[in-house]
Amino acid sequence: MRIRKGLKLLTSILLLTTIIIGHQATATQAGDHEEIIVNEEYQVSPGVYHKSIKWKEGDTLNSLRMMEVDLQDSFVHFTPYSSNGKVYGLETVGNTIDEMGEQGKQVVGGVNGDFFSSVGIPSGLQIVDGEIYTSPRSIKALVAIFPDDSIKMEHSVEMMAEWKAENGEVLELDMVNRSRVATHNDRAFLFNDRFGESAKTPEGGVEVILDVGEGSDRFIAGQTIQGTVTSVEETADTKLEKGKIVLSAVGTKADWIMKNIGVGDEVNIDLNFTKNINQAKDVVSGNSTLGTVLLKEGKIWEELLEDNKNNTEKHPRTMLAIKNGKLYIFAVDGRQEGYSDGMTLPGAAAYLQSLGMEDAINIDGGGSTTYYVRQPGDVKPSLQNRPSDGLERPVGSSLLVISKAPQQSELAGIRLYPSTDLKIVSGSKIRLEAKGYDGYMNPVAVESKSLQWSVNGEVGEVDRSGLFVAGEGKLQGQITVQKESSSDTKNVRVVDEIVALKISPTSFVIEPGRAQVFSAKAYDEAGEEIFISSNVLEWSVEGNIGEISEEGVLQTGNNTAAGKVIAQYHDLRVETLVEVGPSPIIEDFEDESHIRSNEVRTVPGSVQMNLVSEPEYVLYGEKSAQLSYDFTGTEGTSAAYIQFLDDNGDLGKEVKGEPTRFGVWVYGDQQYHHLRLGITDGNGQNALWNMTTIGGVNWTGWKYVYATVPEETVFPLKVRYFALEEKNKNNKTAGMLYYDQFEAVYSDPEQKPDIELMLKDMIQTGDIQHPLAKQLTNKLGQVYHHLDNGSQKQAQKFSNDFLERVNDPKNSKMISKEAQLELNQKAVDAFNF
Repeated sequence: MRIRKGLKLLTSILLLTTIIIGHQATATQAGDHEEIIVNEEYQVSPGVYHKSIKWKEGDTLNSLRMMEVDLQDSFVHFTPYSSNGKVYGLETVGNTIDEMGEQGKQVVGGVNGDFFSSVGIPSGLQIVDGEIYTSPRSIKALVAIFPDDSIKMEHSVEMMAEWKAENGEVLELDMVNRSRVATHNDRAFLFNDRFGESAKTPEGGVEVILDVGEGSDRFIAGQTIQGTVTSVEETADTKLEKGKIVLSAVGTKADWIMKNIGVGDEVNIDLNFTKNINQAKDVVSGNSTLGTVLLKEGKIWEELLEDNKNNTEKHPRTMLAIKNGKLYIFAVDGRQEGYSDGMTLPGAAAYLQSLGMEDAINIDGGGSTTYYVRQPGDVKPSLQNRPSDGLERPVGSSLLVISKAPQQSELAGIRLYPSTDLKIVSGSKIRLEAKGYDGYMNPVAVESKSLQWSVNGEVGEVDRSGLFVAGEGKLQGQITVQKESSSDTKNVRVVDEIVALKISPTSFVIEPGRAQVFSAKAYDEAGEEIFISSNVLEWSVEGNIGEISEEGVLQTGNNTAAGKVIAQYHDLRVETLVEVGPSPIIEDFEDESHIRSNEVRTVPGSVQMNLVSEPEYVLYGEKSAQLSYDFTGTEGTSAAYIQFLDDNGDLGKEVKGEPTRFGVWVYGDQQYHHLRLGITDGNGQNALWNMTTIGGVNWTGWKYVYATVPEETVFPLKVRYFALEEKNKNNKTAGMLYYDQFEAVYSDPEQKPDIELMLKDMIQTGDIQHPLAKQLTNKLGQVYHHLDNGSQKQAQKFSNDFLERVNDPKNSKMISKEAQLELNQKAVDAFNF
C-alpha cells in the first residue's frame, strides 16, 4: 500500500512537472503539501541534456539531477572508465574527467559507476569498448550498449570461463581481474595487466604465467585466447605484464593445475556470457547488495516490494534508465536534512516509472553518488550535486559522457551566471559573469568589454564589468547581457526581508595581528538561499578582539582576547565567538605530554613513537613525531595510532570553536596505507574522517593532508587519534611516518586567498629570494594556467611541486620561516583540490 500511494502521488507530481519545466527556475504547488521546483534545464552538447529538479512531499525534500544521453547521436560517446585504465585503485570522478581531458577527450558529463571493493574493484561486470576489464561469475543487473549504440538492461547474467589444457582437461574459472583473498577456497582467478601492477594475491596458491603475445592479452567475450605456459609455481602476487596472462588458484583448483599444466603447454581460454552480452561493446553493472533492477519493461521489480531495510531506508542513489532508446543517468542526493533526504529503492523505482522509464537499475549510491555536467560556456564539467560525505569520494569506476563535436569559433549563444534566477537582498553587490558557446555548446571566449548590460524594472544597476548593485525595497525585474545577436536574460527579485542569517567562519581561534574576512548567507521562509553581500550588514565586535570594517573584515589586535563578531540586518542578529590568542595548533610534537602510540593487529611491539630532531624530518619547531610500524603477516585491519590526550591523560583532546578542517604535515613512506582522523563529536559519537584515500599514503617527503569537517557536525569536537590503517592482506608492509604541526583550520572554505599577490609581496620584502622566488613564481603560474584550461589534475601536480619547493630544506636560506608558514597555511585554502 505504501508503494501504491507513492506511485499515485509521484505520477500526479510528474504530470505537473511536464507542465512547469522550462529554462528558468519555477515552482508549482501540488496539493497542500507537495511542491515541485525545476531549477534549470539546458543542452549540454549535441545529444546530451541536463535537468535538475527539487521537490518536497510533506516533510521529505529531495534534490535530483538527470542527464539524457542519445547514443544514436554521432557526436555522443559513453564509456565506463577506470583510472589509468587499471581495475585496482580508487579515484574521484572529477580526476577521471581530467585524465580523459589529458587524452584529448571532451568530457561533458560523468557520474560514479558500479559498487566497488575497498581497493576500488567494481563489484560486477565492466566492459569497455568490447574489452572485459573485470567480471565475477554472476552479475545481478547491468546495462549493455551494443555496436549499433542500442541499449539493453539485463539481470541474472552468468559468465562462463574455461581454461582448456593441452591434454583436453578443462578448468572452470571463477573470476576475471578480481581480488583473490585468503578466505577463498577452490577458486581460480584470471588476470591481465588491466588489473594493476601485480595480482595482489596472498600466499597459499598456485600461479601460472601464460605467454599470449602483446596485443593478444585482452579479454574479449567470445574470442579464444591461445598461449604457452612459461611458469607454474606455488607463489603469490605475480607481476602482471603486457603479453602475459596469470592464472591464480587455490584448493582443489590449484591441485588441478599441478596435475594438468606444465611449462611449455599450449592452452586455450574462453570467456562467454549468457543473454547475448558477448555482443556488447560497453557494460556497466550494479552488483553489490543494493545493486538491483528497479524497473523491467515499465514495471517495478518484485523484489523491491519485500519488507526489508534495504528497501525501506533512504539514501543517495545513482541510477541508470532506458526510455525510447535513450540512456538516462540519475543522481539523487541524500542524508542531508533540509536539503535532500534521499530515496528508498521502491520509491526510486516509482519515481522513474512515473517518468515513463522502461528499464532501470540502481548502481552505486550513498557517499559515492557524484554528478558532473558541463554548463554552457564552460570548458569542462563541474560538480553539480552535494555528495553526502561533504566532499567527493574516490570511487572504483566512473561513467563518462564524451562529446565528439568539433570546436567552432562563431558565437551561438551566451549564458549568464549565476545560472538560476537571482533572488537578492536590497543593496547587495554581486558580480555577474557571461560565458559564450558555439553551435555545439562548446565554449567560446567572450571579451567583457564587448558585452552590453541592461536592467529592466529598476531592480538596480549593473556596470560594464557585470557588477550588479541591487536597488532598495521590494523589486522585480530583469538583467540582460548581449553581444551582437546573442543574449541571455535573468529574472531578478530584490527583497528587503529575510528570516535567517548565517555568517562564516563560526566560533574560531585567530592569532593576534591577523585579518579574517567574513561572508554571509541569507534564507527565506522556505529555507531557500537569498544572496546577500557583507556590505548590507551592520558589523560590530564585542570584547577587545580588534576592529571590523563595513565589508566584514576583522583585523585583530596585538593582544590575546576573547569576544564576538556580530552581524545585523534589521532586527535579525547573529554572532560568533572569536578567540584571539596563540596559533590554533592542536599538537606541535615538541614533547610527549599529550600524545602516545597504540597498535591493533600489528607485529607485537612494532609500533613505536619517538620525537626526533633531524632537520630533514622536522618542518616546524625543533621536533616532529616519528611513528614506526610493522603490519607484515597480520590478519584483519592493522592500525598504528598516535593518540591525543587531555590534561588528565585521557584519550581525546577538545578543540576550541568550530573548525572547518583539520590538517597535519606528514612525511610519507610510499607504502600506500590509509590515514584517518578519529574524532568524537558534541553528541559523544565517534567517527573516522579520511585524511587520505584508501592506499593514499603514496608519497615520500613532506605533504600537507587534511580532513574536512562535514557540514552537519555537532560541536564541540575532540580529536582522538591519527590512524594509519591497512585492510588489504597483500599490502601488509612495515614502514615509518613523521608528523608535524597538527592544526585546526577555521577559515571559510569558499574564500580563496590570493597566493599570487601574497608571493609577490614576499619577494618584494625579501622574505623570498632568488632563485627560489623565480621557481615559485613559475610553478604558481603553471597552477593557474592549468586551472584556466580546465585541467585540475595537472594544476594539483604543480601545486604539490610549489609546496615541495617551499618546504625543501635545501631552500631554507632563500625563504624566511614566516613566509614558509604563511604559504603553507594559505596554499591549501587557495588550491583546495
